[in-house]
Amino acid sequence: MAVSIILFIILIYFIAGALFAIPFLYKGIKITDEGAHGSSIGFYIIIIPGVIIFWPVLLKKWMKKRPPPPSRNNRDETKGE
Repeated sequence: MAVSIILFIILIYFIAGALFAIPFLYKGIKITDEGAHGSSIGFYIIIIPGVIIFWPVLLKKWMKKRPPPPSRNNRDETKGE
């Protein structure tokens, strides 16, 4: 029973990693790693297993590098009002 639970948790982890890999390889890698600009399709295929395994680390890095959302405040913040 315990082995089944552990395997199920591992399966969920890998599914989450595979789902994360799709948007990360499409957009996130260009934000987190400047060296990936202009890379070939072969590079993306090679890093898929690593992205699936290390998705929590890459997600954290992606969120840190992501630009802040635009302010919803209508005033001009540079005026000091």
